[in-house]
Amino acid sequence: MDQDLKPLVPPSGAPVVPAQDSGCSNKILESLDRLQATLKEMEKACRGKDAEVWHKPRKDGRKIYARVRCNVICVGEIDTVKQEFSAEIYLAVTWKEPSVKGMTREDVDWEAQWSPCVYFFNAVSIDKMVCKHNVIYPEGEPDGVPDAQVSYRMKATFKAGMTLHDFPFDHQELTIKLMSDWPFTDVEFVKDMNIKDSIRLDTFTAGEEWVLSKHVIAQPVLEDKAKTGSHRQYPLYYLTMHVRRKSGFYLWNVGLILMLILLLCFTCFAVSPEEPADRLSVTVTLLLTAVAFKYVVSQSLPTISYLTLLDKYVLCGLILQCLIVSQNAMASLFDTESLPLFDILSICVLAALVCLVQIVFMLASVIKSMRVSNKLQKYTKQYNELCDQINQSWQARQQQLKDREKEKNEQYAGEKSLVDSTTEQTDMTLFVGDIPTQSSTL
Repeated sequence: MDQDLKPLVPPSGAPVVPAQDSGCSNKILESLDRLQATLKEMEKACRGKDAEVWHKPRKDGRKIYARVRCNVICVGEIDTVKQEFSAEIYLAVTWKEPSVKGMTREDVDWEAQWSPCVYFFNAVSIDKMVCKHNVIYPEGEPDGVPDAQVSYRMKATFKAGMTLHDFPFDHQELTIKLMSDWPFTDVEFVKDMNIKDSIRLDTFTAGEEWVLSKHVIAQPVLEDKAKTGSHRQYPLYYLTMHVRRKSGFYLWNVGLILMLILLLCFTCFAVSPEEPADRLSVTVTLLLTAVAFKYVVSQSLPTISYLTLLDKYVLCGLILQCLIVSQNAMASLFDTESLPLFDILSICVLAALVCLVQIVFMLASVIKSMRVSNKLQKYTKQYNELCDQINQSWQARQQQLKDREKEKNEQYAGEKSLVDSTTEQTDMTLFVGDIPTQSSTL
């Protein structure tokens, strides 16, 4: 029988299949998983910015109060003509999320997880943005519900409407506007009172022209349905920084030069009044110089429909120069006897008007500067008071945690001492029970 058993030999030409072990199949599965992950990343990278994305509403249907905290890392260049400014910020949005209870950051599928859908709707361009997610378990929470957090670190250019009535003694509000795609019935932005907002002054790059205030005002804003034209209201949140313009450049390079041009117009009275052509050649030349200077000043401002304080000063100077030109032209209408008196009266009136314009401009400059200083100091005081309130609240929470930990330690020590005393009593009882009595010995 053994001789009849022959090994099976595959026919010639048939492929020989090597034996596969379980390790090989595991490697194949791992390769397929990596391939699937790579395909998902390629799909996400190839998706256009205008691709349609649908956000799923919450399953529990409750309203989310998203706590917002910001840190202004750097305020960059401020363009008055374009009414834009650049800034780098860190923004954290935190909310209670029961669905991630017991999970870590790595365990959560953040693409499928609900998000407040925050976007910056006054951003002109975004140069850099890094978005991160986190799960935070606050200490001392009785319910144990964790916080979900989405944070943004971005560098972008934002649009800012500037008010230039008091230019060059103006201050501007640099506002970063946040908005959610969810309506106000689903999401509401609130200020995070657990940690204070902050702003860095040492990284300010426009310090040659502006002074950055030591505060940042972060507050929610309720959108007006009458202005939006929509039946829904959407939550808004504004991050506002204040900057004050340094007026020295415009005072020395514009105001002083225009005042000198205006004073030089009085040199025409050194020319004989009987030669009005020579007088007009001086005053008209200076008038054209002032007009050219007005054009240069307008290049540093956007196209606006109102007059700034510097515009009013320049126009007053031009009007006074036009009056001097008119006086030179009318001098030819007077006879030789009355002409000196007309010149003297004209010089006195025009000099008084020039002095009046200078005094009014100086008073207006001082008043507006003091008003801006008081306003910004008020904002800074409110910001410092809010920071003190947040610090006190944080210290109170830390003290509560310490007291709670102390109570636990005392309770543990009491229980331990009770157990030790019980153990000692038990051991003592056993020891006494083991001692033979005198009667039994006898």
